[in-house]
Amino acid sequence: MTRSSPEPGFRARCPAGFTLVEVLVAAAISVFILAGVLTANLQIIRSGIRIAQYAEMDSQVRRALDSLGRDLKAARAIQWHGESDITLTVPVAGGTTAQVTYAWTAASGAFFRVAGASSATAMGRLELVRGIAALPDGGAGLSFSRYDRAGLPVTTDAATKLITVTLTVTRSAPTAADTSQRPVSATFALRSKSST
Repeated sequence: MTRSSPEPGFRARCPAGFTLVEVLVAAAISVFILAGVLTANLQIIRSGIRIAQYAEMDSQVRRALDSLGRDLKAARAIQWHGESDITLTVPVAGGTTAQVTYAWTAASGAFFRVAGASSATAMGRLELVRGIAALPDGGAGLSFSRYDRAGLPVTTDAATKLITVTLTVTRSAPTAADTSQRPVSATFALRSKSST
């Protein structure tokens, strides 16, 4: 058996490392994987922000409708100042009554409650829902509608027995591309108001 020895000047090839092409291919694949991970992470963060916005919006709307509903059900009288501005006369401790106004203004973009018969009063104003913009056609972002006992539209305070509130709440954030938007409508009966 004869052994052949390598020729002088010829070295056996042993794998000593990666070639430049292999390193470049691995780097390119790593860049794509990293880009995918970062994109997914960004989408998760944006989803979290949208969920938080929606939860905040939903909580505000729920509390506002509870407050409005409580006062409307107990109201003994109503004064209509406009489609986004009403004053209720509600009972308070000691058998007396007080007036509270619920209103929305385009300037503040908020639905608020204030003690007294005027929505212009700033002192003691409680913002119930923020982020109610005017409608695209320029209409009110929050509107009240009034109806009689049979559900027919009315134009006088005395005939009003049902109130419907309609609003569209919007939330957006600089880090989230989409906005959260939710149209809301609720109808309340004025149980304590006497029809005259």
